[in-house]
Amino acid sequence: MWRISPDRRSREAHFERNLMHDASVRPQLYADSFYDVPAQRPSAGIALQSVRVHSQHILLDVEEELLGGAKQVLCAVDAEVSLGPEQRGIHMSRIEQAFQCDHRGPLAAIALAIAEKIRETQRQDSARVHLRAVAPIVTCTPVTALASPDTVEICAVAVAGSEPSVTQSVGATIITACPCMQGYALIDLVDELGLTAADGLRLLSRVPIATHSQKGRATLTVRAPDLADLPGHHVLYRALADHTVLTQELLKRPDEYALVRRAHLRPQFVEDVARDTAVGLARQLLTTDQDLRRLTIHVLADSYESIHGHDIQAVLEMTADRIVALTERTSGETAGSSA
Repeated sequence: MWRISPDRRSREAHFERNLMHDASVRPQLYADSFYDVPAQRPSAGIALQSVRVHSQHILLDVEEELLGGAKQVLCAVDAEVSLGPEQRGIHMSRIEQAFQCDHRGPLAAIALAIAEKIRETQRQDSARVHLRAVAPIVTCTPVTALASPDTVEICAVAVAGSEPSVTQSVGATIITACPCMQGYALIDLVDELGLTAADGLRLLSRVPIATHSQKGRATLTVRAPDLADLPGHHVLYRALADHTVLTQELLKRPDEYALVRRAHLRPQFVEDVARDTAVGLARQLLTTDQDLRRLTIHVLADSYESIHGHDIQAVLEMTADRIVALTERTSGETAGSSA
């Protein structure tokens, strides 16, 4: 194994001490602008939409109800800042200092504090910070009531500037059962057992009917103009849990059956996952005093197909008030046609 010799370490340490000493006592030969290279004028006076720092991780003290309180969480961080035409580059050390400030609180509040600090210290028009972490949570198994050590992905994005916004999301693994094949399986049951068509339909809502199932992923995101309007990560997680079937790490056999049974009794296309989750969250927010016009809901749903070589993705983005209005109109039309 290659090692640095003690003599070389000693020489390098001696060189660094001398360099620091020389920098502190030697007179500055040039004006400050000579040393502040990023602040110099660029060769072409063209503004850049953004300069981005990415592929870095920082340890943050995050306080989220979803995580059970305050937890230290290792977050992937992306930070970008606009750059005016009169400045050659960004000051990297100032961004790193913004990352290292003593930030505590909800993830979205931390993202916003960092974004504001970067915008202020870089003296630019806007800054954007994206924080992402895979966070541990403990859930309860449906039958045996055991503690299952699970994880969710939590994200927060904050924009500081003339058009500020905050966004946060929760992503989790789901299981879906395909509705298409259940009709064919039901016909087999009806024929084999000598049932009537009405008996078969009653079975469909009471007993799991054979179909293919697959693992997938759903990410639920909400964007708002400021922190006060933003629902917490625990609210987003609850909407996912209520309107999809979330997987769990620890499952005894009775728990496995309960999970599979739930997925088959409520079969969903990936398109259903996107719609059901968005509508569920919008209706949940309707019971609060939040202004739904200021909240944009975004759902990204993936299905990792079990009987195909391809996968499927569905995306929905709409303001919460619009989702509620369309849902109410659809419900009214359905009631009218039934009458």
